[in-house]
Amino acid sequence: MRCPLCGCDNLDGADACETCNGSLAGESPVNLRRTPLEDRIARNPLSVLKPRRPVTVAPSDTVGEVIALLARHNIGCALVVQDEKLLGIFTERDALMKIGDSLDTTGQRPVRDFMTPAPETLLLTDPIAFALNRMAVGGYRHIPLEQDGKPAGIISVRDVLAYLARNFPEFLRE
Repeated sequence: MRCPLCGCDNLDGADACETCNGSLAGESPVNLRRTPLEDRIARNPLSVLKPRRPVTVAPSDTVGEVIALLARHNIGCALVVQDEKLLGIFTERDALMKIGDSLDTTGQRPVRDFMTPAPETLLLTDPIAFALNRMAVGGYRHIPLEQDGKPAGIISVRDVLAYLARNFPEFLRE
């Protein structure tokens, strides 16, 4: 049975897709008609969003250095990497919620104390729909992308919105 969300072939009788965990119950996928928007985000891989190379920091870098780096690059997150392995992500939300106004007392502590460890990742070949699902369910604004087990890029909700605006300008006319 083909998943109506991601197009993955699943065993007949399965209740959920093996790939995206979408429901296979209800209306037969053969009879489903997707809009061009739904079809495009289900088919197109994340690589079409032209993900940026991630800014990376070491777990021992100080949180003050990392916040300055985010400001200097005008970005919302940095990946915490050691030996080409993704350990965590440090976002502007981490800075606000975990540090707040105490940067003067915490600025010299390592970023590993404030990062979000083991963030969920996607592959460059995963469909855009996967990122939208992860962002909506997890409340994330950034998703690290991996290739061959190494950090390969990062996408944000802004990247997805820019893609939608470029490819579906009719939604902007109202």
